[in-house]
Amino acid sequence: MIKAFYLGRQEFSNSWNMQKELWKKRSSGELGNDVLLFLEHDPVFTLGIGGNEDNVLSRVSPLNGDIVPLLRINRGGEVTYHGPGQLMVYAIFDLRNYSKDVHAHCRKLEEIFVRYSCKIGIHVTRRDKNPGLWKDEFKILSLGIGVRRWITMHGVSFNVCPDLAFFKMINPCGFVSEKIGSLESLKLNVPSIDKLISDIIPICEEVFGNKVMYCERDALDEILLN
Repeated sequence: MIKAFYLGRQEFSNSWNMQKELWKKRSSGELGNDVLLFLEHDPVFTLGIGGNEDNVLSRVSPLNGDIVPLLRINRGGEVTYHGPGQLMVYAIFDLRNYSKDVHAHCRKLEEIFVRYSCKIGIHVTRRDKNPGLWKDEFKILSLGIGVRRWITMHGVSFNVCPDLAFFKMINPCGFVSEKIGSLESLKLNVPSIDKLISDIIPICEEVFGNKVMYCERDALDEILLN
């Protein structure tokens, strides 16, 4: 069984600390279930382990002039932006229960949104050797994970209605000419985050072949504190 939790809007460091604690408990066997975390972030740039900071062109927020935090984290890939209007799906999974296949795990995370997009009537595509999903030339989903001892962290970000001006402050995923889109910018169906989560939970069950139990936030706090 997979336990799923909705965290609402979070500072990145808060959810990262949660992931690290869940990883420890899943790795030690103290936590007996895989976990999915659904959330949005306050504006932040994150950079993978080997990412190049030169791909960050500016950190001055186009909204209020504040400096947008930049955090280097334990995932692969280059710089990306996370913020309100973007659904994050973090998976703390034990891949020893899924054939120890990191590549397959990444494709399954993408597949959730391939099937969701089909459900709402749009066709998205993958690109060889470039994780993520595109609607025509616009990237709408990014992927970056970390794996240690076969336990995963991080996951995917799906652009529902984020402020795309933030993506102009970076070379997204290290690509100078990358075009970033969202359901909103592409004039597509724009669900609420709550509705999106409720729609993808049964898809998660199909993709991972495992029951997903949608739990109250208090249950996550109990896991973290024990």
